Amino acid sequence: MRVNIDIPWNRYGLIAELTNRLKYQCPQFGKTILQKMVYLLQEVYGVKCGYQFDLYTYGPFTSQLLQDLDLVETFNAVRISSVMSAVGGYHIEPGERNEELKEKAGEFLRDPVVSKAIDNLIEHFSSSNAKKLELLSTIVYVSRDMRDEGLSRENLIQMVSDVKPKFARPEIEEAVSTLEEKQMVSFP
Repeated sequence: MRVNIDIPWNRYGLIAELTNRLKYQCPQFGKTILQKMVYLLQEVYGVKCGYQFDLYTYGPFTSQLLQDLDLVETFNAVRISSVMSAVGGYHIEPGERNEELKEKAGEFLRDPVVSKAIDNLIEHFSSSNAKKLELLSTIVYVSRDMRDEGLSRENLIQMVSDVKPKFARPEIEEAVSTLEEKQMVSFP
């Protein structure tokens, strides 16, 4: 009997690619930043990554991405280490087989639409820390979740404030303005 195993090389290769591209650009590239970057790549730039995100404590999250990251680490394409500091968290860096794994997803990663989307993602978000990406991705999540409701700018700000009370209203307003300027959120 023949068994067909569908291995998501594109997702694994994407993790390897983002790790390689963000290793020096992103402040403490870790699990939270990876979650937000993949969410934004999928939702803002329309790259079909195959993840289903839900809103959790630190913004959009999917356990499938963490499982994929663990497998990519097992392949030795990334190295994950705990960060011993006041903020804690993780640091992800390329492993010895990073390029090899990226090549398995080469067709996907070299697709002009995907490649440009990754370039734009990095240009717009690579300098953001986890807290800022949490806020930006939450705004995008709420905006898209309420798209059919004709959500106004003011209602979006209020909803994000309700979901994320740790962020001051002016901080939320500024983040919404940033996303509006980049045409990543819009209002009727």
